[in-house]
Amino acid sequence: MLTFPVISFLLLGAHFLREGMLGLVTALVIAPFLLFYRKRWVPVVLGILLLAGAGVWAAAGYDFTMLRIQAGMPYTRLVIIMSGVTLFTLFSAWVLLRKRTMQRYQGDVASTGVSVWVFFLTAVSLAMIQTRAPMNMLLLNRFLPGFGWTEVLVMAVYAAIVAARIHDKKTQVKWRVRVWRLFSIVFFAQLLLGLVGFNRFLMTGKLHLPVPALIVAGPIYRGHEFFMVFLFLATIALVGPAWCSHLCYIGAWDDAASRTQRRAGYYRNDSARILITILVIAAAILLRVLGAGWVIATVLSAVFGLAGVGVMVWVSRKKGTMVHCTSYCPMGLFADVLGKINPFRIRIDNTSCVYCMVCANSCRYSAITKTDIQQGKPSLTCTLCGDCVNDCPKGIIHYHFPGLSPKAARNLFIILVVTLHAVFMAVARI
Repeated sequence: MLTFPVISFLLLGAHFLREGMLGLVTALVIAPFLLFYRKRWVPVVLGILLLAGAGVWAAAGYDFTMLRIQAGMPYTRLVIIMSGVTLFTLFSAWVLLRKRTMQRYQGDVASTGVSVWVFFLTAVSLAMIQTRAPMNMLLLNRFLPGFGWTEVLVMAVYAAIVAARIHDKKTQVKWRVRVWRLFSIVFFAQLLLGLVGFNRFLMTGKLHLPVPALIVAGPIYRGHEFFMVFLFLATIALVGPAWCSHLCYIGAWDDAASRTQRRAGYYRNDSARILITILVIAAAILLRVLGAGWVIATVLSAVFGLAGVGVMVWVSRKKGTMVHCTSYCPMGLFADVLGKINPFRIRIDNTSCVYCMVCANSCRYSAITKTDIQQGKPSLTCTLCGDCVNDCPKGIIHYHFPGLSPKAARNLFIILVVTLHAVFMAVARI
C-alpha cells in the first residue's frame, strides 16, 4: 500500500519539474525515503504533505481548466484527469494516516505530536525565508539556486528528530548538549570558511567578530544594523532566557568547559556581570563619541572575547559551572532579566522535596540552591535548559506556562526552542 504515497510524491515532483523548480523536485523525490525511518511522526508528516499536495493538484486543475475555457478549448478530459490525480493523492494521504500504517511505526502520541509540530514550523519558517528574504539566506541556495527547498526538507526532518530525542527524558540532556555544540560547530565552520575567502558562507560578505557582547555593543558603536538586537529580543519573547542554553554560539563552549567536572559546581558573581555590562556599553558609547576607527573597536572586541574564553578555560573548567555565562557575558544578563517578560518558568514543588540536591548538582548555571528550592523556583540565572527537570528523582520539577499543564508546557517549550535551533542553524551566517 505504501506504493501509492511514493507514486503521489513522484507525480508532484513531475508537476514542479514542468515549472523548473528542481530543488522542490529533489525534496519530493527524497521525501518517500523517510518511510524507512520507523518513527510514527514520519507517516503523519508525509500524510499531511500529501494533503497539501492534493490542494496543489486541485488549484492547478482549476487554473488549467479556466485557461481552456477562456481559450474556447474542450476541458472535460482535463477535469477528469486532474480530479483523478487529486483523488489519488488524497487516497495516498489516507494510506499514510490510517491506524494500520501508524501501528507499524514507533512513538507515543505526545512525542509524535511534538515532532510533527516542529517539522512544519521549521519548514514554514524556512520556506518564508526561501521565498521572502532579499538575499540567499539558505546555504544550499547559494551554491545551487532553487535548491533551498531541499534544505528546507532536510532541516525540517532534522528538527523533528531532535525534538523527539529532547522530548524523551532518557536522552534529553545529552541531545540538548549535542545539538547545541553542533550549532556552534556549523556557525564557526562557516566563519573559518569565510576567513579563507569563501564569501558565500557569510550572510553579507562582511566579517564581524562572533562575540555575543557585540549584539548590543556593535549597534551602539555603529549607530545602525540592529538586526541581531531584534532577533535576540524576538527569541527572548518566544523562549525567554533559553537563548543561553540552546542558541548562543559561544555558550556551547562554556557548557563544554564546565562538563569537565562530573558534578556541577556553584559560582556566581552578579555584581561583576552588571559592572562588565555597564563597562561594555560605556566603551561602545565612548568609541562612537570619539569617532574611533574600526581597527581600535575590533581589537578591543577581540580582547574582550579572548578574555571570555580565558574565563571558560581557567574558571568554568575548575568550578564545573558556566562562569562565563553567569558572571561575565553581558548578553547572559540581558537574557536573564529580559527573559522575565516571557511566561515560561521552572517550578519546584517544595512540599514534596527531600532536598537530595540532585537538581543543584545537574545545574550548570548556578541557579539552584536550598534557598531556591524553598522558594519553589530557580534563581535569576536559570535558562530553562531543563536538566533539573530531567534529573529530579522525584519528578517534582516541571515547566510552567499559564493555563497549561506541566506536560503541555514542556511540549510547547520544546516545540518552540527546537524550531528556533533548526532555523538558526540553517541560516547560521556571520
